[in-house]
Amino acid sequence: MSTIILTSCLDLYEIDEKGNRIPHNFGNENGILDCLKKELKNCNNFLFVARGLDDDRTWQYYENTCKSFQITLPFKNYNILNYSTKHIAKELVENADLIFLCGGHLPTQNKFLNEINLRELLKSTNALIVGGSAGSMNCADIVYCPPEIEGESENPNFQRYLKGLGLTKINILPHYQDFKDYILDGKRYLEDIILPDSYNTKIIAINDGSFIVIKNGKEKIHGEYFIITNGKINRRNSKCNKKS
Repeated sequence: MSTIILTSCLDLYEIDEKGNRIPHNFGNENGILDCLKKELKNCNNFLFVARGLDDDRTWQYYENTCKSFQITLPFKNYNILNYSTKHIAKELVENADLIFLCGGHLPTQNKFLNEINLRELLKSTNALIVGGSAGSMNCADIVYCPPEIEGESENPNFQRYLKGLGLTKINILPHYQDFKDYILDGKRYLEDIILPDSYNTKIIAINDGSFIVIKNGKEKIHGEYFIITNGKINRRNSKCNKKS
């Protein structure tokens, strides 16, 4: 059974004064690098699972991710699974040592993952699976999909529950630090959108730098996190903060 790591994001790059993304060592905050090294069996094939769009932004994200891993935790080969390579999806998944599910617009990525039937393909892999942001959210069996762009919270046809990859029952809300004062469609994001949904869905909100490890049916959270349920937010902290 694969080990799964759900992250809010990895600190893959910095942005310079011209707006260019410069890949760098993603570090070891809360012990993330130690965890990756411990759980990886081999560092031969890295597989980047895209967000469902074959655009310039996707390719830039892929290239920056690969360069950051090359600096921090190098692999021999780097591959991407998107629409251009979906015809060899089974081969890419079977040969992967680490499968990185990238971030992006959650419903868009979810649609792509279901189109390529990744849920079934992952049943035959022992690769370490790492999610970032939307990629982590899509690991759930039933994915809680909160609105995230203008108009979605007011769209009566917007689906807040989607079929996920079935790797966990956990529903996470990444980038929690960004939502405290966030307004979407004139609504307070946490108070008016997330909290009402928490009566039906338990949500674990994590800040950038925190992550969850799922191994042998057990879950361990590293770093600060918040349990959102029944209209309440409760802060927690694993008291682990390695950065070197």
